[in-house]
Amino acid sequence: MKVQTDFIYFNGKMFIKTLAWASLALALRIGFAQSIGQGVGPGGQLAAITVMQQQIGLDDAAANERNPNGLRIQFQKISEVQQADGHLVKYRMLVPGVPEKQSYVLEVWRIGTEVQNTPQQVYINAKGLLMWHEPRPNQEDKDSLDSKEEIEVELKSARGEPIRYILASPDGKLFIPGTVVPYPAENRNGNCRMETRLGFPEGEGMLVYLDGLASGAAVPLQTDSGSETHSQHAIADAHGHTVAIVAPFVPGNNAGVVKISMTIKACSVSVDMPWGDGSYRPM
Repeated sequence: MKVQTDFIYFNGKMFIKTLAWASLALALRIGFAQSIGQGVGPGGQLAAITVMQQQIGLDDAAANERNPNGLRIQFQKISEVQQADGHLVKYRMLVPGVPEKQSYVLEVWRIGTEVQNTPQQVYINAKGLLMWHEPRPNQEDKDSLDSKEEIEVELKSARGEPIRYILASPDGKLFIPGTVVPYPAENRNGNCRMETRLGFPEGEGMLVYLDGLASGAAVPLQTDSGSETHSQHAIADAHGHTVAIVAPFVPGNNAGVVKISMTIKACSVSVDMPWGDGSYRPM
């Protein structure tokens, strides 16, 4: 049985390399997408890849004209509770360095859904703590507040599922992203780290983040979803970081597990991820 699991590599603002099989795998696996609607034809393939480009853009956002200081939303874990239907993790959000004395819009983007706005405008105190109202003088230097005043998010998610937030000024001139992954699908060895994130709920596309590599290094990235494997080389940027899009697909199978691995002289890392029908399972 031939395994068609291929890669698209993303480095900076452009894809370095696109393989034909990746588009085919996406076409065969993605029957829906976030705000796509074009089905599985060429337009649907392109839209699916575009969605994942946007995800990478938010995760790896560098300083730009709408975020000149390269700020990121920070997530501070408050608690984790086991409920009858799974784990619930609660976070507060901070963005140190954001201008005060003004209101902001907070948006959330979960895989498989459209971007959602919070029901009201939000505010920031001097420590960067996100709040539901303008901070009073005695709240300006607080790192945390009562849950009725600070913004807290309660998240249920699957392993490797990212939740992305965006803090923006009402005029759109300031745009600050942040990504939280409550249950990372990651592996570390030596200086190397691999993390795999779901691009779509059932793993039709996945994002593979590699860190700790030598600047400009070409590293072998391999997938194994069955009796055969596929491999290519990813190119690290100046910071030893690279991202690949993986689209697992096995002809005749609606689901499976893909092992994504990288082995070089300095380290060896791998992550196993389920994909296909019924694979999305919140922790």
